Amino acid sequence: MELFSKVPIIPVLRKIPYDKSEAIIQSLIDGGIKVIEITMDTDKAVEMIRETKMKYGAEILVGAGTVMSQVDCDHAIEAGAEFIVSPHFDVNLTKYAVSLGLLVIPGVFTPSEMVQATQYGAEMVKVFPASVLGPQFIKDVKGPLSNVSIMCTGGITKETAQSYLQAGAVAIGAGGSLLNSSFIENNDWDALTAEVVEWINAVK
Repeated sequence: MELFSKVPIIPVLRKIPYDKSEAIIQSLIDGGIKVIEITMDTDKAVEMIRETKMKYGAEILVGAGTVMSQVDCDHAIEAGAEFIVSPHFDVNLTKYAVSLGLLVIPGVFTPSEMVQATQYGAEMVKVFPASVLGPQFIKDVKGPLSNVSIMCTGGITKETAQSYLQAGAVAIGAGGSLLNSSFIENNDWDALTAEVVEWINAVK
């Protein structure tokens, strides 16, 4: 949890090419990233998680995203994932992950889901898609639910990220808006690292 708030930009690696995954992750780390999420619907996601943890160890926190079932959860844990993220709130999946001592971040969209998720042991929830609700929603819901740690994901840009953190979110999940496809296609890793630095500076 400390690493999430230390550098609150969490890159979401969804369907990135496996043969470029090592260079992408190295670029993110070079830019200052401390936590990454590799989604389970990515080709060879399990291999990416395993190889990243083996290479970087405690230097970064590696989690699995788009975890839809207990089977996904098991595969992620076996690969070395230290947290799991889902786009939805599944009571059984949340309870299962908590029982294994895993940090689980279920997707929520309402205050009721936030409360339910925390009651079942989630230490953090993911408001998704956050851009539909906006930072004002985060600010309003943090009034009565000040104890709920929120990560916002979906449609957030470098220009809007800070507003969600100021509203009370502890972290921002960033996919395509951070992982510029042209940088990846052109193997422009310096540009990707520079983009990461800009994101981090934008939320300081």
